[in-house]
Amino acid sequence: MRVEKRTVLAIFSDVNFSPQLVAVLKELRNRQISTRIILIGNHDTLIAKQIQSFGWEMRMIKKRGKFASVFNFILIFKETVMHQPTVVFASGQFATILGILVARVMNVPERVFVRHHSNYHHLYKMRVGILLDKIANRLATKIVAVSSTVKNILVNFEKASAKKISVIYNGIELETFQKPPRTLDHQKKQGNTKEKTFRIGVISRLTDCKGVEYTARAFIRIQSEFAGCHLHVVGAPADADYDVRTILSEINSDLYTLDTEKADIPSFLQNLSAFVHVPNGSEDEAFGLVYIEALASGVPSIFTISGILNELENPNKYSHIVGYRSSEEIYSNLKSILKTGYKPKDAIPNIWLDQFSLEQMSIKYADLLLDGR
Repeated sequence: MRVEKRTVLAIFSDVNFSPQLVAVLKELRNRQISTRIILIGNHDTLIAKQIQSFGWEMRMIKKRGKFASVFNFILIFKETVMHQPTVVFASGQFATILGILVARVMNVPERVFVRHHSNYHHLYKMRVGILLDKIANRLATKIVAVSSTVKNILVNFEKASAKKISVIYNGIELETFQKPPRTLDHQKKQGNTKEKTFRIGVISRLTDCKGVEYTARAFIRIQSEFAGCHLHVVGAPADADYDVRTILSEINSDLYTLDTEKADIPSFLQNLSAFVHVPNGSEDEAFGLVYIEALASGVPSIFTISGILNELENPNKYSHIVGYRSSEEIYSNLKSILKTGYKPKDAIPNIWLDQFSLEQMSIKYADLLLDGR
């Protein structure tokens, strides 16, 4: 395929909202790179609306089941034939296997995908998932690992070529999370009232490996001892949804809130007394954007070590570190935060946080996609 000017076909799936992907598209536009987008999903998602609002060329494709995905393969094949890209860039599991396969059939020079998940398929012994991961690894010319944890899994578990892999951290709009001083509802004094609400927050898909049920059990104990506690969980239902709801059904429903999503995460974090994110293992989180968001916001946080937190030196200086699957330790640390007046630990150094800016992330992606090596 002889095309002098570099052109990008971006294929996204399994995403409703992604400032990260939008930032990469903006950087490509800033560099005047012709970019065509295929979004596998629904028109009413926030990312679809954002792409349309920026005027990018986009083709919507309905997400289909495993066997019906053959039709999506054909549609992506037609788009690739029509636009003759020099780079296919895929994000999301459906987009990756279909996009990278089509790109290899069409002999597109650069076939790049983002590996967002870590050991999920290995943890649950999902043979088809593992096979598809290995196929994508083999057919791609470049792989983006969102953390060193993911790179280790690619190399050590799936025998992917280390030469193909670049680690590019996910990014956030740091300034929207760093808004000192934090204005918390429980710190406001209205008249002579001394009542406070101890607000505990969780942002996580309700799946077994994220450990949300251990936070729920810890909350049952803490609210029984201290008045004015409230748990707010934000996350899409998954295989642990029933367990979490069953645990919380022991108490009055006014004491907790379950939301599938929340648009304004910075404000949500800024108005918490404590934040909890406790995956069940060191590799159960591929990256863990909520770690960065919580640390940037300064909210007192309780964490287990997973994903990107494996790469932070002395994380216990900046957060309360607990053992895996330990509702007892979560409870005792919530109690400690409550008794010490919701004071956060040391502020995370800006020099560490700055590497997770959207600007740095998008520049690294654009450099990689347009490198041509």
